[in-house]
Amino acid sequence: MTADTMSVPTARAARPRAVHVPRPVHTDREPAPAWMRATGAVLFVAGAALTAAVLGWPGEAPESALVLPGVLGVVVGLLLLLARSGCTVTADHVVLHFRPLPPRRIPRRRIAAVRLVEADAATYGGVGLRFRRGVRALILTPGPGIEFTDDRGRRTFVRSRRPEGVLRALAGPHGRSGGAAGVARGRVG
Repeated sequence: MTADTMSVPTARAARPRAVHVPRPVHTDREPAPAWMRATGAVLFVAGAALTAAVLGWPGEAPESALVLPGVLGVVVGLLLLLARSGCTVTADHVVLHFRPLPPRRIPRRRIAAVRLVEADAATYGGVGLRFRRGVRALILTPGPGIEFTDDRGRRTFVRSRRPEGVLRALAGPHGRSGGAAGVARGRVG
């Protein structure tokens, strides 16, 4: 006789485990500026037209090498059309969004300092996802934003339409810091 451990009855019934989904305390999103969306639309349409023209060409032609630039135009155009940045503050995390990339979660207990800063493209060397002088910046348009410093000293700037709302959400309902040791205002650059 063989021992089949897979069919042994158990006394406990399996209970579904509740999944904790933190409710956003504050959400702030910024879409891409109009010039970026317009450029994305032009690149998308031009890339699609070039790809369709090359693929519709009868026979094998040397123009088939133009498929790669056409597809590249479609991809870059789509990325420019879908670009969006922002942050969401929950009870446990600060979630930084820079679409089309996956969100980055910073646990609130690891946030050492938060600053409200005024920044533009020259401050971080351009628009988009920028890495400069130990600072990660998610910037699409000039204006106010929030700079987070974690307990390892890494700084992350995200542009915000309502930075005061982010600061209030981080301060918590009772004036607690919620993990942020210090809150300051300033100008970067």
